[in-house]
Parts: sequence; structure tokens; C-alpha cells
Amino acid sequence: MASRRAQALLASSRAQLVPSTSSRAAPSSSRTFATTAPAEKARIYSALHKVTLERKRRAELGQGAHADRSKIRLPLDEAAKVLQAWTPLQPNLSYDINVQVKPTGTIQLNAIRGRAFLPHSCANSTKHEVIVVFASGKQAEAARQAGADIVGGQELVDEILLGKISPDKLITTNELLPLFQRNPTLARTLGPRGLMPSVKRGTVTEDVAQAIQEARGGLDWKGDSKGVVRAVVGRLHFNPDQLAENVHTLLASVSDVAIGGTGSNKGGSVQRQRRPGITRVMLTSTSGPAIELADA
Repeated sequence: MASRRAQALLASSRAQLVPSTSSRAAPSSSRTFATTAPAEKARIYSALHKVTLERKRRAELGQGAHADRSKIRLPLDEAAKVLQAWTPLQPNLSYDINVQVKPTGTIQLNAIRGRAFLPHSCANSTKHEVIVVFASGKQAEAARQAGADIVGGQELVDEILLGKISPDKLITTNELLPLFQRNPTLARTLGPRGLMPSVKRGTVTEDVAQAIQEARGGLDWKGDSKGVVRAVVGRLHFNPDQLAENVHTLLASVSDVAIGGTGSNKGGSVQRQRRPGITRVMLTSTSGPAIELADA
């Protein structure tokens, strides 16, 4: 009797230890991942990298030699005062302007060039611009009387290619224009300097006297491969009105070319107005910082 009771107790205990098939949980088909992120390993910077980080921090705060001064935006008159205080006043120190151009339509960046007639001359008193005129006969005599520095024809081509003549402005008559069209070497020499004669720019003409007069008072500007136009727009002794007239005259010319015009305007407005094709204007001096103009 006792043995039967012992066998019954043993069987019941085994039944409690082994779960039934109906109570077993179905195996999970999805994986479980730990939600606790692993501890991030501390980064070790070199001494040079620490210096770079410090320079970046100071630049963001506008401090130090690596500060981004291009973020400064001031009106034209205040920017001129800052540059005058920054730079020692000398007769030949200049105001320089950088204009970021975004042409419309199909105009290429390398085609951004023109001539502006500034109301106030920015000519360097210590540098004389050399004007070379290709003309013959009566037109050559008229060019000499108008003040051309060098007048000639075919003989001037070799002297330019050899570097004996370095013109700042170049004018030709229609008669001698084939000298440039038939000589690719001359075109490659004059083209990058913006000296290749062009009817659109007024450097191919029959009225050489008028062209020389305009060349003396005209500013030939040209954009680089990134669409930035750099030019001298004044001297540090200019008063605010003179500087403003020159700046807005140049901007009007650049904007006109950017939208498909000729850019040869002979007068500018000092009034603030929206100029299509221009995205940013920076004013600087010979040794001063660059200041973005808020009213240009």
C-alpha cells in the first residue's frame, strides 16, 4: 500500500515538472535587441586638430585672424568710413569692389565683360594707361591728335606678341580688324586680358578720336571663371557721394550685361534699386577687410 502511494506521489511530481504541449509558448520568429546604447569611446584629438577646432570656434565668434569678415554687412557710406579708418590714407590707395554675378538665360560666365564710364576718375596718378590704336592714313593722324600713345598697323602685331608693347586699351578701325581675325596667336594673347577688339564694346570704330576719349574715361571690367567682377571704383580720398556714384554706375553696367545688354552705360544712379543678375557686392581697400554692402 505504501509503495503504491509513493509511486503516485512520484508520478504527480513528474507531471508538475514537465509542462503540457498545450501550455508551451510558440517560438518567436523575431530577434530581440538590446535597447541600451553601448558606451561611446572617447575620441582623442591630436594637437594639430585641437588648433583647427579652436580656429573654427574663434571664426564662428568673429575673432582672430581666421574670422569670416565677409559676414559683415554695412551700408556703403559706413563701409567706406570703416575702410578709411582701417587703412592709412595715401594718395594711391583705392576702393576695390567684388561683384558676384549670376547671369540670366544662356549667357556664359566667361562672356561677362563690359565698359563703364565712371563719373569720377579712378586713374592711378603714378601709372599711365597705354592706348594702342590700329589705324592708317587720316584716321591714324586723328588718333595721334586725340592722344593715342602708339599708332600703327601690321608692325604692331609682332611687337605685342614679343612683349615689347603692353597695351592697357586697344582700338582698331574696320580696315585693320582682319589683322586680329586671321591671327589666332594674337587673339589668345589679347583675349584673356580683355583687349580683343569688339564692335559691341566700341573698340572697333571709324571715329577713333571719340573712342580714345571714351577709353581714357572708361573702365573695362571683366568677370572671372566664377562670375566675380573685380574693379577699382575709387580712391580713399573720395567723399561718400563720389564713391556712391562710381559704385552704382559700375553695378548698373554689370547688371545690364548679366541680363543680356551691352553694359556701356554712361551714367549711373546713386539711388538704391534692385539689380538683376547681381547676388552679392563686397567693398574692400588695398589692405583692408572685405565688407558686404547692404544697400548695393
